Amino acid sequence: MGYRTVNKPALALMALLAILFLVPASSLEWQPDVAHSGEWWRMVTGHLVHLNGWHLALNLAGLAVVLALYPRFLPLAPLATALFWLTLFISLGLLALLPELPGYRGFSGCLHGLAAILAIRGFREDRVFSASILVLLAGKLVIESVGLGLADTTNLIGGPVVWQAHALGLAGGLVFAGLSLLTPRTPRQSSPE
Repeated sequence: MGYRTVNKPALALMALLAILFLVPASSLEWQPDVAHSGEWWRMVTGHLVHLNGWHLALNLAGLAVVLALYPRFLPLAPLATALFWLTLFISLGLLALLPELPGYRGFSGCLHGLAAILAIRGFREDRVFSASILVLLAGKLVIESVGLGLADTTNLIGGPVVWQAHALGLAGGLVFAGLSLLTPRTPRQSSPE
């Protein structure tokens, strides 16, 4: 193991999440009427704000774990594109699946999506490891979908765990990664990162 450079896109994302914690989250959270109210930005910003400091800390820790598993994180432009896709995919999915959900805050759905994207990208280098990550994510979602282990997290973060956002994030990540595999690459894009 040699010296690793600091992953600037990942640090920028962590800093953004921390800075947005200082902004009143109620002005940025996702709400089901965003499409009708004209506040469309909430479809993106709702995934970048949190219920409390514990909620933020859990998501930052999760992002650190994903970064440790996949140190060759996405460069800034693909990261921004992936996050934009994931926020819209999850937001529209929540509108379709949970129209009664009064609001949503949190990065965890996007985190599941990023983990899926990086796992798919990692298949070229280590199929077993990447497949294991995807199986673990799917297993986590099964456990969450039956309500196991959610009560403690709900108490800690000050609100319900919306496991459907995690599932939508995973699905959105798989779709994004699949579409990116179908996109023709230029010689510059196919060079190692």
